Amino acid sequence: MRRTNALLLIFVLLGAVTIDHQAQAGPKRRGAKIVSPKRDAEVGRSHEVIGKLDVPGQPVILVRPEEGDGTWWIQPAPTLSDRGYFKSEVRFGSETSRRGDRFSLAVIVLQSQADVEYLRDRESLAELPEALWQSEAVPVVLRDDVKQDRGPVAITAAVLKPQPDDKVKRITEMIGRVPEALRPIVLVRVDDSGGLWWVQDPVVMGKGGYFKSTVHFGNDNTPDGTKFRMVVVTPRSGQEAAVLKTGNSLADLPNGIPRSKEVIVQLERPDAKRVEGAE
Repeated sequence: MRRTNALLLIFVLLGAVTIDHQAQAGPKRRGAKIVSPKRDAEVGRSHEVIGKLDVPGQPVILVRPEEGDGTWWIQPAPTLSDRGYFKSEVRFGSETSRRGDRFSLAVIVLQSQADVEYLRDRESLAELPEALWQSEAVPVVLRDDVKQDRGPVAITAAVLKPQPDDKVKRITEMIGRVPEALRPIVLVRVDDSGGLWWVQDPVVMGKGGYFKSTVHFGNDNTPDGTKFRMVVVTPRSGQEAAVLKTGNSLADLPNGIPRSKEVIVQLERPDAKRVEGAE
């Protein structure tokens, strides 16, 4: 009887240890909350998010599309105010996102230099770090179709070469300039309403925000004299830049992303003229 009671006591103690361990490991480290938007609220393509810190630190807002590989995209740094409140203009989705698409919204809190270093130069996270304080994930729904969200676009870049109406080779080096904190991406399309915007080779940055890129105008069959439009866009987040990979094509310019003025140039093909002269 005594042996049975002793075994029972051991099982109870082991059970208590297991339950206590699960209680410590199970719940997330809640250190912030999302005040707005609320759960299952409709959000615009660009939407103000308001949150509140429950522990000291630097909040970082992240967005994850429900459809996809589970990537959490880091959003622009929020503005902090008194009593721990913070806010930021957050982007939901990309050029392929449409009305009714669902997203999750969350906040993590950086409290040490190690936390800051962990996130440095990152655009996204595969998952929310368990070791960091965080908010509960809030599901939201995209309200507006991307194409309906057209409005004034900030001019943040300049194309210095080629200039408007210049004649260009099929492969031409372009030069531009942006504020040093921005990362420019060059797009080109034929000057036709039905043409696609093609993302060009990555730029090479220089000092003072100057950059250059190798730009392709058409292909070997493009007629001499064909006109093209060129533009430089400056994505505000890794989420916006995700659809702007080299070689991708877009029916429309990325909605709302700051950019340069469009530059129209004309293809000059001496090789095509020589062939025509020979005939």
